[in-house]
Amino acid sequence: MSIFTPTNQIRLTNVAVVRMKRAGKRFEIACYKNKVVGWRSGVEKDLDEVLQTHSVFVNVSKGQVAKKEDLISAFGTDDQTEICKQVGNSCSIANPNNHL
Repeated sequence: MSIFTPTNQIRLTNVAVVRMKRAGKRFEIACYKNKVVGWRSGVEKDLDEVLQTHSVFVNVSKGQVAKKEDLISAFGTDDQTEICKQVGNSCSIANPNNHL
């Protein structure tokens, strides 16, 4: 008996989930934990080195991407990179591997 492993799923490793609550909804981005600290302190300048993906999620662990309408109502734009910068500067970091 073999175990079926889906080939279309991307597993995020060494992930830190950065959360921000705005307009009554929670938004999350997937980052590298050690890079987020550097980004906030100003040491890391390249956002591509911090983010695992340039997508804004409602739930990173389930892979639920935020809706365009929710992004526009909360942030006034649907530019994923700009929203990632705003969420990245928020103060809530969680590691889903630690089940916080």
